[in-house]
Amino acid sequence: MASDKFNFVATDFENQKMDILKSNQIEQEHKSWRRTIEFLRQENALLKYRLSEMVDNNEENHFLQTAEYFQNELLIKDDMLNKLIDELQKYTELIKDNNASSQKIIPMHNKLRNEMIIFQKKYLVLSKDFNEKMLKIFKD
Repeated sequence: MASDKFNFVATDFENQKMDILKSNQIEQEHKSWRRTIEFLRQENALLKYRLSEMVDNNEENHFLQTAEYFQNELLIKDDMLNKLIDELQKYTELIKDNNASSQKIIPMHNKLRNEMIIFQKKYLVLSKDFNEKMLKIFKD
């Protein structure tokens, strides 16, 4: 009987330990997302500025068509970043709410994690594409 009680206490302790580890992971990932979003906002602004400078110095038709494509893509990324910022703000409020349960936090956390991963991958492709294509066209 005493060993059953010990197993229950040990199991309860392990569950609490796992909750703390999950909480720390959520907090660290949340901070990382905030830094990442701020970096991507700055990067997007920088690419738009560079694009503007390139357009000012080159008026060839092919270049302008490519520049217009990238301008549209960067504006779309701005909209997507704003949506991520809104979702992250809602998530921040949820995790600060002492009454929020893990049944609410965990699904939202996982959804936000997936959205961040997808956005970062797409943004890296766009940034690489921009640097390769625009600089090549601009140099020619």
